[in-house]
Amino acid sequence: MLTFSSVNRKNLDSVRRAYRYCDYRVSDYSLGTKLMWKPYLHPEVAFSNGCMIVKNRYRGAVRFDYPIPCEETYDLAGALGEIEQYCMAHYIPLIFSDVPEAKVGDLAARYRAVSISSVRSDDEYLYLAEDLARFEGKHYAGQRNHIRRFENAYPGASFKILTPDAYPLLERFIARFSYRSPQKSREAETELKYAFDLLRKFPKWACAGYLEYEGEMIAVSLGEICGDTMILHIEKALYEYEGVYPALVQAFARSFCSAVRYINREEDTGDSGLRRSKMQYRPRTMLRKYEVAVKTELAAWEKIPVLHTERLTLSALGENDRALYNRLCLDDERNRYWGYDYRTDCPEPDEEYFLAETRKDFETKTAVNWAIRSNGKLVGEALLYDFDYHGGAQVGIRLLSDREGRGFGGEALCAVLHAALYGLGLSVVRAKCYRENVKSYRMLSAHMERAGEDDTFFYFATGV
Repeated sequence: MLTFSSVNRKNLDSVRRAYRYCDYRVSDYSLGTKLMWKPYLHPEVAFSNGCMIVKNRYRGAVRFDYPIPCEETYDLAGALGEIEQYCMAHYIPLIFSDVPEAKVGDLAARYRAVSISSVRSDDEYLYLAEDLARFEGKHYAGQRNHIRRFENAYPGASFKILTPDAYPLLERFIARFSYRSPQKSREAETELKYAFDLLRKFPKWACAGYLEYEGEMIAVSLGEICGDTMILHIEKALYEYEGVYPALVQAFARSFCSAVRYINREEDTGDSGLRRSKMQYRPRTMLRKYEVAVKTELAAWEKIPVLHTERLTLSALGENDRALYNRLCLDDERNRYWGYDYRTDCPEPDEEYFLAETRKDFETKTAVNWAIRSNGKLVGEALLYDFDYHGGAQVGIRLLSDREGRGFGGEALCAVLHAALYGLGLSVVRAKCYRENVKSYRMLSAHMERAGEDDTFFYFATGV
């Protein structure tokens, strides 16, 4: 099982190394983005199958980056499998964010059902580094004219490498830029804060430089080489210096980009002025990023279906079931073979907790819980969970202690198996029981095939 940790000093070199050779060209696959936007993205990393796996948490949900190879012998399919296992174990939807266009097809081919979307304002601008370093040709006449006016108006202005010695200049620049910035939106102000916080750290892995005029910093840029692309994270200048932005773009490209093929100047965030500016620099292509949400077969059920057997009805848990359902969930003796201790997630649950969790799991389409009813009264629970994103899931049955020995478990199991295989269209349903749980072993053996064993469990499966 994957173990994630935040980006910190201990893993910083490993994270940077993975991004240094990443060829996705998208800015989200860079150390600078993860550090600069850390308060928003909350990124965490794990390493498996020769890949770095990044988990972000924003907009109220967990989202994964596409795995990044970081060893010569890497296994992308294995890394994706580890992400799937993590999502199943933690009952969270499987969502990939900022997926490069070249990788979307791999995900669409891997899973039975996906939802794919993109937003124009998230597209990133990719330029040939040579174009921005030279500004040659009639298409760049405007940029050349701006640079000439800048050089004539501000003779002696020079581009310098940003070092800690320039800290006083940087602070004065930040004060001036913050005061005169024309963008006043909350998103713009947040980006500004994150950008300046990163600049103040003078990261060693970054390429950073500034334009100086008459002893003052008037523009600054910070980028990061990832594969054959310079990801340009920060590009700020004082607007009162005419032509300063084209001069900064060219100076940065000449100073730092001779070893790369492309420069990614990131997205425009839907800002009309920024979009016009980025287009004027003639991008070679737009990098489209996608969100890929992987759906389980449960997406086919808008509500929990009612299942009927000769003696039982299986239906959604409701408010009237709360007392008996809490009794079932809190019965340690009954649940020692259930395989899950609620205290792991909630040591002191209130009376609403267990019902709320079942509703959340169905809303996110990670699991479905049925109340098993006899004569309208709850006698136990059936659960279909651990959807593996490839046509399989796991089933579990538990009964109240005073309702055992009447065949209710097997009867409910048959109803769930039929609904899973023929209602949802699963190809296989699995189950397991502890080796010492004789009653469950007998029930599962009567309705499913033995599929293996280990020191802890017997395993069962049935399919079509």
